[in-house]
Amino acid sequence: MLIGAIELLKADPSLEHQQIFINEMMKASFLAPVKITPAPEEDEDGKIKVDERQKIQFPMLTAADGKHFFMAYTDKMELEKGRQRMEGQEGELFETSVKMGEYIEMTLRPGSNSEGCVINPFGANIAIPREMMISLAAGGKNRK
Repeated sequence: MLIGAIELLKADPSLEHQQIFINEMMKASFLAPVKITPAPEEDEDGKIKVDERQKIQFPMLTAADGKHFFMAYTDKMELEKGRQRMEGQEGELFETSVKMGEYIEMTLRPGSNSEGCVINPFGANIAIPREMMISLAAGGKNRK
């Protein structure tokens, strides 16, 4: 539904379509790249085990103006575009599922240098700036 809402918004950015996009964005789960150190181990089912001794970092994109944004991908194909762009960075990248509310919390927590997040940064490239996140967190006008 979110991908359809993105296409609708790009075709016609009316207030109605913006509201549809926001509603779908808030319901969606995104894929996010993460760095885990020390590297996690797999359990007997092949799932990654992470414990309290490991550090989890969400890599961010740096815009031309030096601002940092979390990356939010709608699907594995979009995530793979991001992985290709991040090749050569130190450490193996893993993936996790993140809701928009969690991106909002990470962006707005004290000490965060995040200016928001970008949905499919190497595809649709929809920026969700800090100001919009503040509004969403406060239950602002843009949210039903």
